[in-house]
Amino acid sequence: MQELVILDLDGVIINGQSQQIFLDYLFNKKLVSLFFYLKIYCWFILYKLGLVKSPKKMMNFAFSHFDGRKIDEVSGIVDKFFSGKLSEFIFPEIIDIINEHKVQGRELVIISNSAEIIVGKVSNFLGIKNYIGTQLETVGGKFTGKIEGEIVYGKNKLVVATEFVQKNNLNLNNSWSYADNISDLDLLMSVSKPYAVNPDRFLLSEAQKRNWPILKFKNILKNK
Repeated sequence: MQELVILDLDGVIINGQSQQIFLDYLFNKKLVSLFFYLKIYCWFILYKLGLVKSPKKMMNFAFSHFDGRKIDEVSGIVDKFFSGKLSEFIFPEIIDIINEHKVQGRELVIISNSAEIIVGKVSNFLGIKNYIGTQLETVGGKFTGKIEGEIVYGKNKLVVATEFVQKNNLNLNNSWSYADNISDLDLLMSVSKPYAVNPDRFLLSEAQKRNWPILKFKNILKNK
């Protein structure tokens, strides 16, 4: 059976939180207000400190900004964001790892809590055909500003991964997983080859106890 490689986005492929980088981009381009920017930025700080357990509430607020905007309009904004900003934050080390997995003939998928419209841009850039992110609801060619279904976070990330392997005749017991956050512990425990990448202190502790490989990336593309 073909081996599967599951990659997280933030902290694994991207140096930082892609949605935080997107927020900075929107604010610098004067596409969001100072109040909107500061409210979400405060949440990011609380999240990094481990004081917020689920990002769903704040994500609902953040994506309300897209209410009524056409899909093509938002896609254009995200295109410019990726090419002009986010692509600079990709770790070269993960590109080397991805390329090695490709050489070995393994299937790859990016599974992230970030909005799928962002995850898709990164996936296409890296030549990875499979990607799953949090879905944003659309009606009549426009975003509603709401999240469709559940966010791809915590235990639900394992649910999404399980659905993916079943649909594609793969197996988590024959899979690799790269993740950075303690919220990904359930998924990491479900694969045969878990890797903690730039782990937060909670995941670092778990990885050390379980003797999981720990990878720490230092470079980003914009420094090259």
